Amino acid sequence: MKPVFIGIAGGTGSGKSTFCTAIHDKYPDTVGFVHLDDYFKPSTEVPKFEGMENWDHPDALDFNKLAQNLSELTQGKSVIINTKSGRFNPDFPNTGKRIPIEFLSKPIMLVEGFLVLWDKKVRVFFTTSIWFDLEHNTRWARRVWFKGPIYEEKVLIPMHKKFVEPTKQYAEHVIDVSNLTKEQVLEKVEKIVLAFL
Repeated sequence: MKPVFIGIAGGTGSGKSTFCTAIHDKYPDTVGFVHLDDYFKPSTEVPKFEGMENWDHPDALDFNKLAQNLSELTQGKSVIINTKSGRFNPDFPNTGKRIPIEFLSKPIMLVEGFLVLWDKKVRVFFTTSIWFDLEHNTRWARRVWFKGPIYEEKVLIPMHKKFVEPTKQYAEHVIDVSNLTKEQVLEKVEKIVLAFL
């Protein structure tokens, strides 16, 4: 049986990774997930904006590679991904190095990231998609990487408005998570995800 792919989208810090980790912990044999962050290009290939590396631009990501990996997972194959995921590579904050991990094809595959709905080649894999809606200040307070206020003002906010926010139109489900606990988000989104089993 082919896996069901579900896109988990929303701005940085909206809770996408937290949700995916929680539901994977709850259903480890049924639910797998792939992080868009693992598809960032090398810094030498990342576009510049306002004199800084622009990690929030679609061109900073290798969507072709992601689409290729999703195609392989569709066929029931496993894929090797160089990951910085806190779940699979907990030493990344100290080493700054991604490590190769084998990701197995499971009945439900979550694909999470701030721009997972940007590229049509990736969107076609999704049976459904979910957008975590949350205002900027709360999301920024949660963000772990690139916390500089200059980057926030000059790069992140303009890129979110130009590229990320418009992809909300492709989400089948938009969930306002601003007043929900982590447990409430899990409960609400879990119903959507498990409906495909």
